[in-house]
Amino acid sequence: MSTTPIRRWHGLAVGESPAFRHVLVVDDNDFYAERLSADLAARGATCERACSAAEGMAMLDAGRERYDAVVTDISMETELAGLKVLRHARRIGFRGQVASATTALDARWAFTLNRFFLGVVYRADYLIPKRPIARDGEVLWIRVSR
Repeated sequence: MSTTPIRRWHGLAVGESPAFRHVLVVDDNDFYAERLSADLAARGATCERACSAAEGMAMLDAGRERYDAVVTDISMETELAGLKVLRHARRIGFRGQVASATTALDARWAFTLNRFFLGVVYRADYLIPKRPIARDGEVLWIRVSR
């Protein structure tokens, strides 16, 4: 039996980052983009970065087959720019996993609302709260079950 404690975020078990090969990270904040990329690289993934939603969508359009995942911030050039990335990925038939990294997951009520909103409405596969990244550089991957 494992003695490793299960990490939790607002009551949900948190897993390790999935085994991706090539990831598009869409975030206008250098600090968060670097931490997300480092977490993925530590697990063997290569990352490309877009600094805006518009740039991320253009990169997906140019080569969606080369990415097996997209990780996007929500608030970039506008408060909800990352939602455009999530919607665009699904609209163009992107077959990889999508993850949303946002501060909107910090409060329990906001997490509950956004788990539904981002996971069900926008079909994000993973949620990544930014508070643990800012606090100690830890990237928590929360699988959204639909």
